[in-house]
Amino acid sequence: MTVEPLSEPSGDGSRTGSTIEIPSELSGLIKRHYSQVFFDESLSDLEAMLFSLYLAEANAKKAGAEYAVCKDIFVSLGRKENNFKANVYLAKKKLLLVADGEILEYTAQGLKLVEKTLGTEHKAPVILVRSGEAFTAIKHFEEFLSTEVKAKEVFLCDPFVSPSTLYPFSALAGRASVLKLLTSNLFDESKFVDYCQRMEKEFGIEVQVRINRHIHDRYLLASNRCWSIGASIKDLGNKDTVVKEITEVAESMNELFLKRWDEADGERGQE
Repeated sequence: MTVEPLSEPSGDGSRTGSTIEIPSELSGLIKRHYSQVFFDESLSDLEAMLFSLYLAEANAKKAGAEYAVCKDIFVSLGRKENNFKANVYLAKKKLLLVADGEILEYTAQGLKLVEKTLGTEHKAPVILVRSGEAFTAIKHFEEFLSTEVKAKEVFLCDPFVSPSTLYPFSALAGRASVLKLLTSNLFDESKFVDYCQRMEKEFGIEVQVRINRHIHDRYLLASNRCWSIGASIKDLGNKDTVVKEITEVAESMNELFLKRWDEADGERGQE
């Protein structure tokens, strides 16, 4: 989802129209009515101000954001301009924000409040991938990998693997160095081998594949976390599916993966 127009400084100091992406985790807090986009009425102006900072940081991909940029987001999402300054003052008084010149930043207390509102402290994120939205599905899965998967070694159990399975995992470049794929069926193996070699050369991710005919479920493992995946990665956008974290069995699933990996046929994709 995007919001437009917002404004950014131009070379002469004036502000020009631009767009801003809405992260998927905020989709329940932001409502769309045709071309109009609003903060949900359940959010107070204080919360809306804090989420304006969240949006500014998410789009800039760094902590802290300019006061004016946050205010533009606040207003563009349906809140009154005069209320922004008052709620920045209130947030600073409540020790939710600090200001360094024109830059606003969360305190630990402020960030905790934002996370609690998002539900990330008590609710595992769920990603819905819809049928008929292939490009959107891949984009959402890449965003999921970028934000949630933070490990040098990543395990994927998927009974049906093809060269297209590898596309989204380029999002792990710079963090993951090994991707282990456990599958029952490897399609277009010669092309897959070529893609594995390109993956390592271009993104520094070594892909290892083993065949085990006794697997059925699809899941992803990274560090001590586990996600259940409804459909094969190669079919993203072809069928409705959900990616959901399953924290209660993460350790057991990791042990199961390694067991099935050791039982599997020799490695593929390393020729």
